[in-house]
Amino acid sequence: MKFCFGLFMLVIVACKVPAPAPLPETTDSGFSRDTPFTTTVIESEEQDTPTSFVPGYYTGIIPCADCRNISRRALFLADFSFHLKDEFLGKEAAPVEIEGRWLTTNDQLQLLVNNVVMKRFAVTSKGLHELSNSGAPLALYQNSYLNRKMIGADNIAWMEKKAEGIDFFALGNEPFWLMEMDKEKDISFLQVDSSQPAVFPYVEAQQQNGQYIINTLRGTDSLEIAITPQFCSDGMSDNWYEYKVALKYNGKAYSGCGVRLNGLPGPKAP
Repeated sequence: MKFCFGLFMLVIVACKVPAPAPLPETTDSGFSRDTPFTTTVIESEEQDTPTSFVPGYYTGIIPCADCRNISRRALFLADFSFHLKDEFLGKEAAPVEIEGRWLTTNDQLQLLVNNVVMKRFAVTSKGLHELSNSGAPLALYQNSYLNRKMIGADNIAWMEKKAEGIDFFALGNEPFWLMEMDKEKDISFLQVDSSQPAVFPYVEAQQQNGQYIINTLRGTDSLEIAITPQFCSDGMSDNWYEYKVALKYNGKAYSGCGVRLNGLPGPKAP
């Protein structure tokens, strides 16, 4: 198992997500409504046609009635869960976050919280186009779309790790650390001030309260890992991730984000 600290630092800096596109406004309760904002019609030859929804990371900027604007990030996972976060720019207000499950029906993406539909989007060739709660188009925002962006798993360097057989990769900062998990071999944990990673036997994860829990030992050293399917930012780049990772190395706590490459922790291949 090889670690390349310099490569990953370069990747983190280099892989910036493009600036988000303008989006329709939503209220802080998660429901859509009209606002006094006007929009400029954008002429385009591209047809706004229905298409299949692709889970992933979507982002954009939304007009705001009492702040500069709202930065929206939404992560849709393949297990039909989602996490959406609105941050208010130019206003002292806590971010608004909602989590739940998503489903698609009749070319619509629906976001449900406690089995109640909170938002609806038309899934089109131009992106996710927000609809009213009844599913009707919002003429005021007819040229606004939520667009899919790169997430951690899309990173080219990590795709190379996938080809090498790495199943799960995680990283964090303050202090900086890296973890690679190969279900056929071992788990490696590297700290920024270490020249070599600490290597532990792979142990099958136990599922507890929606988390994947791993406890492994090597001699007197211990590594405890908790992987949670949840929206996560590494704090160093514009990449976003599918999983939060909390671990303890010899009792010292570390936190960061994780990327599923070949699969989640689980039984070794036969």
